[in-house]
Amino acid sequence: MKSKVFYIALFAALLFTGVTAFAQMDRSVGQSQYKNAKGKKGKPADFVQLTVDYYTKELKLDDFQIAAVREIMEDQRSAITQLGEAKDITDSERKDKANAINDRIETRIKPLLSEDQKKKYDELQEKRKKS
Repeated sequence: MKSKVFYIALFAALLFTGVTAFAQMDRSVGQSQYKNAKGKKGKPADFVQLTVDYYTKELKLDDFQIAAVREIMEDQRSAITQLGEAKDITDSERKDKANAINDRIETRIKPLLSEDQKKKYDELQEKRKKS
């Protein structure tokens, strides 16, 4: 009788520890979701298009502004991509280079915007810097 109770207790313990072990199985799934953003049908999302779409929605850009922002982002595509792929630089160097790229983009986008759009753009930039 004691052995039967022992085996039942052992089985229950294994059952509960096995379930929690499977629950902790792969925590790396969520860590790379932002680095490898996927668009429709599992293809990598184009950050230029994502940026243009974001500014179009938030700033209510007209067709000319959309085309200009797309061109500005395309001009910076290689610099942004190289920065993202660089493995041999420190975090502070990466931050400095990212700020330089962002400054180049900002100096070209701001003249295209109306006063209301500039205010909203500045708010978006402040929000981005805080996060």
